[in-house]
Amino acid sequence: MEDGGVAERSFAPTGRATAIRIRLFWQTVQMMFCPIYDGMFLLDSELAIPEVNMPVVSRGALLVATASMAACVLAGPGAAYAASTSTSLTAAEMSAELTAVGKASAKAAEGGWKTSIQVTTDGFQASGYLVVDPVHGVALDRFNFDGFVRARYTVAGKGTYDLIADRETRAAVKMMHRPSVQYVFSPDNSVELNDTYDFGSAAPGLLDDDLDYPGTKTVHDDGSIDYQLSEDDATVTLHVTVDGLLASADAVTQTSTDAKELLASAHDEGLLASAGTDGGTYRVRFGYGYGPQRVTLPSASATIGADTLRVGLAYLDMANAVKRVAGDAATDTLQAAHGKRVTVSLLRKVTRADVTEDNADLGVKMIKTKSVSRGIRVYATNPWTHRTAAYTLKASGKKVTIAQK
Repeated sequence: MEDGGVAERSFAPTGRATAIRIRLFWQTVQMMFCPIYDGMFLLDSELAIPEVNMPVVSRGALLVATASMAACVLAGPGAAYAASTSTSLTAAEMSAELTAVGKASAKAAEGGWKTSIQVTTDGFQASGYLVVDPVHGVALDRFNFDGFVRARYTVAGKGTYDLIADRETRAAVKMMHRPSVQYVFSPDNSVELNDTYDFGSAAPGLLDDDLDYPGTKTVHDDGSIDYQLSEDDATVTLHVTVDGLLASADAVTQTSTDAKELLASAHDEGLLASAGTDGGTYRVRFGYGYGPQRVTLPSASATIGADTLRVGLAYLDMANAVKRVAGDAATDTLQAAHGKRVTVSLLRKVTRADVTEDNADLGVKMIKTKSVSRGIRVYATNPWTHRTAAYTLKASGKKVTIAQK
């Protein structure tokens, strides 16, 4: 993921419930917060997934999981089953059974898989889904985290498509006369699905290790199984199909100090409508489906290259950039003069150096210079709007004058 952000933060709740929390809660929160090009996407409906088709479910017994995913209502601890039999498992017994479920689920996911995710609490709600097509090397994830929304397509060996809907980027593509653009493509031949989609708790093979806790095993009359693990203030319920595959997971935990700090920070940055820092219970629900996936990538007309967009964003802020470099050049020239008379040659040298540095920072050779009488002109012309921003700097004794023209 890009730019680090929340995705690089680590959380370490105390007690033996650490593995449960991290795998079935905090990785999901971090994953949802992970920024992708600051793009915003509003899910009008949790059923609205036009880019994805799931034509095949691996086995008939997975219809339960598929149906729960479609409705975005997952089987939790309160689900009613007839003729159920419960037994207690030791940590070793639980680890052995869940490891087998994890391996079977990972095997079933080799041809493709899909996960729906919900996070609920009094403070906020989040929802989203992941679709992975390992056969064709394509994947899609979308999340709406209390109004902060992210979306990304990943194509192995080619790069990523990120949804762009934030105001600044939308303004840039409109200025570039390309209002139909919805995605920015960033080429990267080194991209692999496992790099981007190593979702840990969201992947169907999450049970491979670290869940060595005692708990209960409930076998229902249809052959499906519920496993429940509880410790400290965390509880996890896992529903396994008759074929031994993970169908859904329901994790419940209390807010930790790290969670409160994360949510408060996100609220301060405008990512959450509510900070939700007064404590309470958080519930994370996952629903899983297995089988071949088809992910339709954005069309060429709806896509813009990252380098081209970078140029557009630079020119969108052209007037401010030119004004800024002119002011910096004047200040730097006075410092270089050390209180002595400012020479024209010094003014031009410093200004050109500052412009070169600013263009390098922008990644675009946007700002230009031109020598004028007793000074230098700093300017840029927008290739789409044909507007020009310009400032003229002149040496005047021990001062530098700046005029906008």
